[in-house]
Amino acid sequence: MKRNEVDLLVCPEMALTGYMFASGEDVKPFLEHPRIGPTALFCREMATTYGCWVIAGYPELAESGSNDTAAGTHQGTGTKQDGHVDDAKPGYNSAVLVSPSGEVVGNYRKSFLYDTDKTWAREGDGFKVFDLPPPLGRTVIGICMDMNPKDFLAPFDAYELANYVKQVQADTLVVPMNWLDPPQESPDDLDPTTTSTTAAQNRAPSPERDDDDVGPEMSTLNYWAHRLMPLHDPAPTYAAPSRSSSSSMGGMPGEEEKKGREVVFVACNRVGTESGTTFVGSSAVMTISSDPSRIELIEAFGRKEQGVMFAHVH
Repeated sequence: MKRNEVDLLVCPEMALTGYMFASGEDVKPFLEHPRIGPTALFCREMATTYGCWVIAGYPELAESGSNDTAAGTHQGTGTKQDGHVDDAKPGYNSAVLVSPSGEVVGNYRKSFLYDTDKTWAREGDGFKVFDLPPPLGRTVIGICMDMNPKDFLAPFDAYELANYVKQVQADTLVVPMNWLDPPQESPDDLDPTTTSTTAAQNRAPSPERDDDDVGPEMSTLNYWAHRLMPLHDPAPTYAAPSRSSSSSMGGMPGEEEKKGREVVFVACNRVGTESGTTFVGSSAVMTISSDPSRIELIEAFGRKEQGVMFAHVH
């Protein structure tokens, strides 16, 4: 990859540490500071080397004794009354955002925790949007389970993350992942409108799927597209704000609107097996529009494919 060849580089959820931690004690040696930890330093090096924005997932150390939510004391979750960090929940499953100059300009904490996260991580403080320069524009970061109904209990059609993207009129949605390989069940066994724990995170593959297939897991791509329904359902139309409107990071756009907004969706997933758990790969870039209603798959990796995927979005 050459300098200034890309605008955005995305790495998976907990990119440098692995994902399968059994407890707070298990993850402790791998917890990182959001600005000077190994992942932040890696991202800063990549950003300055290649002149691009970088997003990567990492396990964030929850620091005690601070009123700043970035230090991990949001609503006191996981913190004992004496102000010390609860060893059982010592961190957050987070993603760092680094500018082309190497500055850490944002940090997002996973809002919806998967069972594996709940062994050690605290719940984040809600979805966030970051105002970045073109072509990225208003950028929302989610992490893996954020694509699903909260706790697999919320109504399937709540579409929490997609509706947030729609609400803040975002241009780009970036989701680092450790998305699991789907269970080997017939699609008839799973109802996409239900929220059962068997169905919600991993859509069932076709019964005739070849485990040696090097292509993407299409059932997973279809599920992600389904979870983004509010962005491509033609009613109501997802209207675009005027480019002349301005807002601060995390704020709402102006009221002046026009039709035809396109959202770029970036899913960066890992491959392989860790502690007996297999991940589905299938990293993908899609463009999504509601007027006209359209989803276009720009690029996708195979289920077992790893490397650097380039996607050119017009």
